[in-house]
Amino acid sequence: MKHSVESIKKAMDNLKTAIDKYMKTQYTELRLHISAGNKKIGRVYNFSMAPGITCPNCAGCLPYCYDVKAVLQYKNVVNARAENTAMMFMNMDDTFAQIDAFITHTHRRNKFFRWHVSGDIINYEYLCNMVWIAKRHPDWTFWTYTKAYTIVNRFMEINGADAIPANLSIMFSVWNGMDCPNPFQMPTFTCIQEGMEPAPGEWKCPGNCDICLRSGHGCPFRESAHVNEH
Repeated sequence: MKHSVESIKKAMDNLKTAIDKYMKTQYTELRLHISAGNKKIGRVYNFSMAPGITCPNCAGCLPYCYDVKAVLQYKNVVNARAENTAMMFMNMDDTFAQIDAFITHTHRRNKFFRWHVSGDIINYEYLCNMVWIAKRHPDWTFWTYTKAYTIVNRFMEINGADAIPANLSIMFSVWNGMDCPNPFQMPTFTCIQEGMEPAPGEWKCPGNCDICLRSGHGCPFRESAHVNEH
């Protein structure tokens, strides 16, 4: 479903107001939000930030963003996205240290973690911290979808493609009409819109991450995939 211009503006205004409120709060009083999963992604821990505000190259997909709908419907989603975003803006190193501590001390048997049900890689330092987390927890599987192509490509130009650990899958999110520079042949996740065809060999997203995790295929395992526009 495509959101109206007015709906998108309302969602972004709500998020900006909430982020501003948290940015005026003492960092030590802020609380990290890590979700234990939902119907769409299954029993997968996930960390998210404000959609749109922390997403580069999102002009094409923001009108279809499912998290914009959640922001418009649920105050708790606004607050969780905004508080996580404010924490990253105020003290990125400590926020990642809190995520690391959460992963270290959790007792859940399925060790899966998705970055960004909403939000994206905001800068080079942020990506370095994601890599640090994956290296700290080699028995976990991490994955994310990103349109921050420039940041990821720069990281690999500086550090080499093998600097991204095998347990961290970074999927280049592709939207129709977008330029997606991909010199390192990163796996892609394409939204198939009207008139488009999936590339040969792409994994068809089943709509629930648990299914792919059980099968050993798809995004968490660096296999290019696609989903129909919905």
